[in-house]
Amino acid sequence: MKKLFTVILTILCSQVIMAQFSIKGTVLDQTNKPVDYAEIQLLKTDETFVKQSFSDETGLFSIEEVNSGDYIFKIFYLGQLVNEQKLEITKDLDLKTISVKSDNQLEEIVLQAEKRLVERKVDRLVYNTANSIASQGMDALEALATTPMIKVKDDKISIVGKSNVKIMIDDKMLELSGDALTNYLRTLRSDDIEKIEVITTPSAKYEASGNGGIINIVLKKNKRMGMYGTVSSNYSYNNFNVIGGNGSLNYQNKKWSVMLKGNVNNSNNSWTNDITYQDKNNYMGTENTSHNLYKNRSASMTTNYQLTDNALIGGSYNFTRATSNPSNVSKGTYKSAPFTVIDSIINTINNSDSKNLYHTANVFFDQKLDTLGSKLSIGANYFSNEPDQTFNIKDYDSQFLMKRNSTYTNYLKYQVYSVNADLNYTLSWADIELGAKYTNFDNKASVTYFNIINNTPVLDLTKSNRFNYNEDNYAAYLSMSKKLSDKWSVKGGLRYEHTNATGELLETKEEFTKSYGKLFPTAYISFTPNETHTFSFNYSKRINRPNSNMLNPFKYYSNSFTYFQGNPELNPSYNNNYELSYVFDGALSVNLNYYHMTNSFDQLSKYENGIYSSTSYNMLNSDNYGIDISYNNSITAWWETNTGGDYILSAPYYRSKEATQIGQKGTTFSYYSQNTFNVNSSKTLKLLLNWYHQLPNKEDNTHYSSYSTLSFGTKLALLDKKLNINMTLSDIFNTGKSKGTMFYKDNIQTYSNTWNSRRFSISASYTFGNSNNKKAIKEANFEDKNRSN
Repeated sequence: MKKLFTVILTILCSQVIMAQFSIKGTVLDQTNKPVDYAEIQLLKTDETFVKQSFSDETGLFSIEEVNSGDYIFKIFYLGQLVNEQKLEITKDLDLKTISVKSDNQLEEIVLQAEKRLVERKVDRLVYNTANSIASQGMDALEALATTPMIKVKDDKISIVGKSNVKIMIDDKMLELSGDALTNYLRTLRSDDIEKIEVITTPSAKYEASGNGGIINIVLKKNKRMGMYGTVSSNYSYNNFNVIGGNGSLNYQNKKWSVMLKGNVNNSNNSWTNDITYQDKNNYMGTENTSHNLYKNRSASMTTNYQLTDNALIGGSYNFTRATSNPSNVSKGTYKSAPFTVIDSIINTINNSDSKNLYHTANVFFDQKLDTLGSKLSIGANYFSNEPDQTFNIKDYDSQFLMKRNSTYTNYLKYQVYSVNADLNYTLSWADIELGAKYTNFDNKASVTYFNIINNTPVLDLTKSNRFNYNEDNYAAYLSMSKKLSDKWSVKGGLRYEHTNATGELLETKEEFTKSYGKLFPTAYISFTPNETHTFSFNYSKRINRPNSNMLNPFKYYSNSFTYFQGNPELNPSYNNNYELSYVFDGALSVNLNYYHMTNSFDQLSKYENGIYSSTSYNMLNSDNYGIDISYNNSITAWWETNTGGDYILSAPYYRSKEATQIGQKGTTFSYYSQNTFNVNSSKTLKLLLNWYHQLPNKEDNTHYSSYSTLSFGTKLALLDKKLNINMTLSDIFNTGKSKGTMFYKDNIQTYSNTWNSRRFSISASYTFGNSNNKKAIKEANFEDKNRSN
């Protein structure tokens, strides 16, 4: 029935399509040069705000979904009103060229306009990180944790309770996951982030991978003519010192632009992680204390060249080197029933050294086909990483006499290649998007184990192996949208993806192959009875493919009695997502959602013959119902808030013969309030107060404890806003901890993660050089880099 409903809905979406009107035009100055980032406002005749837009680097602007009626149309540049006129809207309106003038030379003014902290769009939430005090002076992973709808817990990222989230950087998919994704996000600085887009139901244009949706991190771009740059530094303390610096240098003329960036960051952190396992016969308890010294260095270059007025070519390259020296000291306690006497104690010291070398390269070509926004885009992309890790594991008894000494190296080399072509075409009766993409994943892994006997390393062939994994993905999509009335809008799309994958263990000659293809429909329906109310319904089907690390049958040991092993038999999981949304006056948003997850892989942990092991299997289906309510508005001229909460009811059920988990049907409720206060009328001094609280909740087979944080901060702008200083005290009461209990048919397991989450941060950035505002540099489109390891 659900499949039939989906097919019917998709067919309807390609037939019925939107009907409100649009306003477009081009803003030029007195010398006929385009005016970039002019603010366009549409108001009712009583000056009530209706819609807002901004001109792009060509001066072009567009305001969509406008109801018929009389309006006041205004153009502001740098806070100054430069054009005002009355409009009567009865059809699509092209204002052609609008010439503006001001008392000052437009090109000599520094941009002052500020967007709202949070914006709601048809298919996404936009969090303008550059305007957030709480998001300054930290890495990208920490910045995600400050973003509405996103939860980062134990380094795992989810959107309104949905895990398996895909991450994009400037519309380029990061083909990383697990620790590799976490480490990469820590190489990015929040000071370089312009905004974070949370896309819960991506359209057919986007890859179908990622059951939980997509997070797009948009980096800051060059918007000025001539030479200019920024330098910034940051420092934070939470028992350890963290220090970093960023710099960028930009040059741009009418034809050519180039942007150079550099990043240095050194950090220190420590945490404890306690795990217990108990069945009717055995008990195991492990106390882990870890410390990590992390360093990263990165450099990048992006360049564009305007071949003609309608043709743009460009490319970018980024190199990042990240090193870490994690160390772990653990104490394992083992008991047998009736658990009154300790059978044995194993103390383990695990010291490791890790190096990551990231390379990302992109080239693109854009050709505008007409003045209506039609465009052809072609891109080619490359990403690689070569993690090289060494682990030294020493096991001691309760008297700290050495029992075992071993070491192993884990060398990976994974590469991602892709080419894509996308066409956006505007017809008189519909807007069409179509495109195709090919992606190749080539991953090679080598693990070599040695037992240290009499100070001599002896190769352990039973644990050593090499694993090669290759995957080809072919994709094509088509989506259509059209205006039909002044109240209704609909968009429908269909994407097809086909995957061929092979894996081989070189030492044992074991091989596996997989080949599968699926259709992924998307649908969007919007109803706007008037300017105050908007209703919408969205549907999308998604896929979550296992990464090569989950397929690799190697055993990765944390000590001689604990390991994780991949499963080459894993298959993709699928999600069907439904959302019904209501927006009142552009400020209050209510979202009802339901998603059904099928064939999801979950981790099964077992304790057998004194060995604690974890392996993933396709075993989990679930039904999830949720409601998300948020209010984002200026309460007064000096107080802006983004406040909301979400409630999720989850009903998991485990269906495979391997599964021993007991599904925990239950709820998750969390609420938050992010507040910014302008202390003075010039908005050069701001205060921040943020609160987040998640009540105890249930998910899959786990009961989680409550989680809460309270943060305070301030932002000071000096020297005509060229110098910005941010100070933040995060998690004032040090309550951001994580612990839970996992239920199985034959045992109960617990975990507890503790660290000093209270942190003081200070950062400063200074902008120098030419302040002439002109246009934004474009970076190549690369939708890949998440499942490679």
